[in-house]
Amino acid sequence: MSINYNELSELKRISLVDFSYSRIDTYEQCPAKYFYSYISKEPRQFAPAAVLGNIVHEVFEKVLENDKALDIEELKSEYAKAVPEWDPLNQIPQELLDAGNVIIDEFYDQNEDSSFNIYAKEMGFEILMGSYVVRGFIDRIDLVGDTVYIIDYKTGKWEVAAKDIQNNLQLGIYALAVSQIFPDKNIYAELYYLRSGRRKGHHFTPDDIENVKVELVKKMQKIINDTNFVPTSNGRICSFCDHAKSGACGTGVFRNKKNYRN
Repeated sequence: MSINYNELSELKRISLVDFSYSRIDTYEQCPAKYFYSYISKEPRQFAPAAVLGNIVHEVFEKVLENDKALDIEELKSEYAKAVPEWDPLNQIPQELLDAGNVIIDEFYDQNEDSSFNIYAKEMGFEILMGSYVVRGFIDRIDLVGDTVYIIDYKTGKWEVAAKDIQNNLQLGIYALAVSQIFPDKNIYAELYYLRSGRRKGHHFTPDDIENVKVELVKKMQKIINDTNFVPTSNGRICSFCDHAKSGACGTGVFRNKKNYRN
């Protein structure tokens, strides 16, 4: 789903500001991290956990098909082929690679008897909201009767609490995007935690989607109006930040040195 830019004036086109869930989430973690990532565009380091997520996503994209039974050998084979393609320098620790194999096994065990109703995989979208364009990709969309099911795979250990799912911005953005394709269908969006097998979702009503629009605009306006990009008060985030590790963010460097001494 994309925007017809030919319908926009030249002034409108050049004034558009790009956003995504990742950009907004980065700002909410730490405004300084947002600045170094998206404004000064400091290089990012190799992130083994994120790369493992890309590998698993690619396996599911290639293997899952309608009217085709899951084959554990095919899943394993695609995983083995994807690892060196994404990690040619062998930087992913074996512990994480083993976790990836467990994820593949667990996914097969949960879905070996399932029949899929896939409408799209890794579907790109653009949402035009005033002078903002929100872009992203949805891992999987299933279409069953009058309901559209949005599935977002998660390979990490951390999980959103079930009570917070209905306010999850990522799912809300996906529901908003899909509502523009299927305005008359019910929309259910879920986070599929592949390590635990837990699936946490919410039926997004039209009112929910309107609330997503309001919150989304508020968050984007806040970022646009920020001129300071002050580092977060949560020093724990610095220990995982590329820009603290590279030295680009002096606050992060100081905090990590202090924590190391302690």
